[in-house]
Amino acid sequence: MFVFELSGVLFKFNVSTPALTPLFQLPPRMKPWSLIYNHLTINSILHLLTILNDIFTSVTSIETLLIAHKRALSGKRYNHYATGFNYNLISFLIELQSELRGGTYQPSIYRKKIVTDPKVRLIEAPAYRDRVVHHAIHHFLSPFYERFFITDSYACRPKRGIHRASRRVQSFLRKGGQNLHVCQIDVSKYYASINHARLNQLLATKIYDLKLLNLLEIIIDSSDSGNEHDSLFNPDSHYFTKGRRGIPIGNLTSQLFANIYLHNVDMYAKQTLKIRNYIRYMDDILFFHHDKAQLHIWQQAMVNFLYSDLYLTVNPRKVKLYPAKQGVYFVGYVIFPGYMKLRGSSVRRFKKRYRKQLIAMMNERIEPSAMRQSFASWKAHASHTNSKRLIAKLESLQDGYLFVRSIKRFHRKHSKTNQPSPIQLSLFKDI
Repeated sequence: MFVFELSGVLFKFNVSTPALTPLFQLPPRMKPWSLIYNHLTINSILHLLTILNDIFTSVTSIETLLIAHKRALSGKRYNHYATGFNYNLISFLIELQSELRGGTYQPSIYRKKIVTDPKVRLIEAPAYRDRVVHHAIHHFLSPFYERFFITDSYACRPKRGIHRASRRVQSFLRKGGQNLHVCQIDVSKYYASINHARLNQLLATKIYDLKLLNLLEIIIDSSDSGNEHDSLFNPDSHYFTKGRRGIPIGNLTSQLFANIYLHNVDMYAKQTLKIRNYIRYMDDILFFHHDKAQLHIWQQAMVNFLYSDLYLTVNPRKVKLYPAKQGVYFVGYVIFPGYMKLRGSSVRRFKKRYRKQLIAMMNERIEPSAMRQSFASWKAHASHTNSKRLIAKLESLQDGYLFVRSIKRFHRKHSKTNQPSPIQLSLFKDI
């Protein structure tokens, strides 16, 4: 056993155990029983491992910006914004680097788009040069913060996602048995409610590079939620009284900021409330227990912490406590211990969109390849559930529309060829 003291707290553990969190892991060749590694040395090592300092030069280097450009170009190679940037790549990168290092960089105006499926959302897409900056920042910050995020946070993280999250919930259900209950919490308008000042405080606890912090603050303050959602909150709530709030959904950095912002909730649930079976997918939080009274206590504590510490308001209509045997509604699935089903609302939405695509394909407004590509993505999502009959039914429907399209094309082609040619009259008939 090895003992050291950190900020007045006594830690005692076996250094060779693999179960230690990255915060308390020592370098592999360090011998903690050696006399030279006293508690001051260990404090210094742990401090260096948990902060980010002097990386602004690396973030704004031409090499990093070139890597960021290649990542931002993925899926947008034929976008006219991307092709224009790519045409004068070196000059644009040098200009962008000089703006970043000179402190004159300002984000461009966002392109706004309203998405109505599955619900109304305002998507703010950044300019391409801003995407390059976001990828350069994400290239350094994402691996750094991954060391601190808990395992059971699954949104916008590498090697995570909705399918691993759903399997994790299934493991909770199998271990819990028949008497297990689940509590579900959802933050109301999460991205629009993220407080700028509080987010900057959270970033400053790990990042000690002032230039990088100033750049992050510029990106955070480049947009806010405005008065779009004001009617959903009380006039005296923290949504109004704590300053500017809201980060754009379309930014790559917003995904990372959203996880950093709710990391305190994960720590509160795990370390303070000692919730064992806990999982979070962005602002959708689940925790399980056999005792409903205990779940009520945890629920109230989480709601209070979200409001007092992070200035977030929980949507009261989406706070649910119910037996887990009814099926857990999470990440688009209804999850049971041995199988999963698609949510009825998501199936109805897809059928409606799918029929519109089939009609457009039948009338030759879109190509069959585009329709098949859209169906293949949904089929991959549905293949994780017991939906073989539904998939087969929709595929047969697709074949019927393709057959009608081919018949229409055949009749149109042959109707043109069988028409008699028009009679040619001479202009000089009498000559």
